[in-house]
Amino acid sequence: MEFVTTLADLQGECSCPICLYYLKDPVTINCGHNFCFDYLNLSWKDLKDSFPYPVYQFWFPQSKFRRKPQLYNWTEIAKLLQIRKSKRKSKRKRQEENAIYEKYN
Repeated sequence: MEFVTTLADLQGECSCPICLYYLKDPVTINCGHNFCFDYLNLSWKDLKDSFPYPVYQFWFPQSKFRRKPQLYNWTEIAKLLQIRKSKRKSKRKRQEENAIYEKYN
């Protein structure tokens, strides 16, 4: 159960609050929250003096953000773990279905 909680935490950290998918080209803004570079850049595209925080209702005085290559790696790991978990679940479901089929045939 601890692995499931850890995987869920990792997936949460590796998700963009704007697009709700895994982070693509992750960047971190001054408050420490992470976003996809393209979505954040698009949100702030034509702004000059004040930049809205993408999730809550407050503004930043500047549009500084920094790239996070390590977070990109974590995101890739989270994706792989999710795929692996799905495959394992599918295999278990097939085994259960086969057991039921064998029981009645």
